[in-house]
Amino acid sequence: MKSPLQPQPIARADLLARLREPKPWDAVIIGGGATGLGIAVDAAARGLRVALIEARDFGSGTSSRSTKLVHGGVRYLAQGNVKLVREALEERATLLSIAPHIVHPLEFVVPCYRPLERPFLRIGLGVYDLLAGRRSIGPTRWLSRAETLARLPGIRPEGLRGGVSYWDGQF
Repeated sequence: MKSPLQPQPIARADLLARLREPKPWDAVIIGGGATGLGIAVDAAARGLRVALIEARDFGSGTSSRSTKLVHGGVRYLAQGNVKLVREALEERATLLSIAPHIVHPLEFVVPCYRPLERPFLRIGLGVYDLLAGRRSIGPTRWLSRAETLARLPGIRPEGLRGGVSYWDGQF
């Protein structure tokens, strides 16, 4: 039996028939990539009747060639943009909560070769974990050289000091 809480696919012909209905739309969004879909979801959540028009399938254009990361803004820490990191972490948590069927946690492993790389990452990812707080989706772990080589067997072993694993999200 199918769960009433899980979204069920609707045939494209049925969707096209809905577009032809005489009832007016509150918003018509052209383009079903990441931005168009985000706008459509936001408008629908506000109670608007929304039509999302995409030539092929949702996310099949430029968005289909992206990394599909739903990151918490770890890269913004290097820029000192803590406000943006907090916002990205909140949005990631929201997406993981409302769309667990399409957004999932993803572990990243970063090898460290330079002497100051591990301490720099330890500080940065420590702050990231603190900012994530209850929204954390996995612990940051410091990996030995052997663990890093086992996790990333194709990397250059010369000069490897170890690594770090941390978590973000992905569509």
